Amino acid sequence: MKIFDEITDFKINNSAVTLGKFDGLHLGHRVLIEDILDGSKKYGYKTVLFSFDTSAINGQSSITTKTERNHICMELGIEHVIYYPVNSGTMAIEPEEFIKNVLVDRLDVKRVVTGEDFRFGKKRRGDVSMLRKYSSIYGYELIVEKSVSIDGIRAGSTSIKEYIKEGRINKANEMLGYPYFIMGEVIKGNQIGRTMDARTVNIHPPDNKMLPPYGVYKTSVTVEDKKYKSITNIGLCPTVRSGSMVTAETHIFDFEKDIYGDNIKVEFEKFIRYEKKFDNIEELKRQIALDISEANL
Repeated sequence: MKIFDEITDFKINNSAVTLGKFDGLHLGHRVLIEDILDGSKKYGYKTVLFSFDTSAINGQSSITTKTERNHICMELGIEHVIYYPVNSGTMAIEPEEFIKNVLVDRLDVKRVVTGEDFRFGKKRRGDVSMLRKYSSIYGYELIVEKSVSIDGIRAGSTSIKEYIKEGRINKANEMLGYPYFIMGEVIKGNQIGRTMDARTVNIHPPDNKMLPPYGVYKTSVTVEDKKYKSITNIGLCPTVRSGSMVTAETHIFDFEKDIYGDNIKVEFEKFIRYEKKFDNIEELKRQIALDISEANL
């Protein structure tokens, strides 16, 4: 899979392109992706996920980091991922210019796939009506998909973020179509867990990663392509340390290897309890035993 992070460095021929932000790559996005994969299977088009990247905008949090998004795209079999930066320069581009210079000249597009509410270009003038108008001029096929709903609620990034923020992991997972997860490199912790028969592997989520409420969750962890049951504490671990660095500390059941420096994937299944500061280590140890018991049912 090829990944492009700059406006100037992509040139692809004979492509099927899906357009959107693609935060989360949820069920609604999967419908779009199926259409470009179908184009690849039937006509040999090169598949392109074209993501309007808002990561440079201050205060924006994402369901998936770029690394996590790339991981999902690779699993789905997408050949090219383009992160098109959303900034003052790109927001000033007329939508007609975007269609001609980017979709046609740079991507040689044969199939364009997007959602019915997609907007692009200067003052968000570009929409599916404009894409349809220019499809007859430039000779590409346009596919516009309706949004996906679950129990009457649209499966979209806004709803998923709310569920994550509220700790309703099961609802977020329904709309994502896979378990919400955090990927990262295992870092050294304070190794307090070793003294409580509950050693942990720790990762530090990026600042722009959308996190659930601080607390303990039933999880599963993928290490070297093998999945293990686990529990994870997201937060500050106030009983055993001070400071403001948020970590995901995961106790993996029946696992003893040192994996410092390895990249792991922690998938969240169920909220167990909120994080709290205990009076002493013994009290924390007793609670961890209860958490493990509940998660391992």
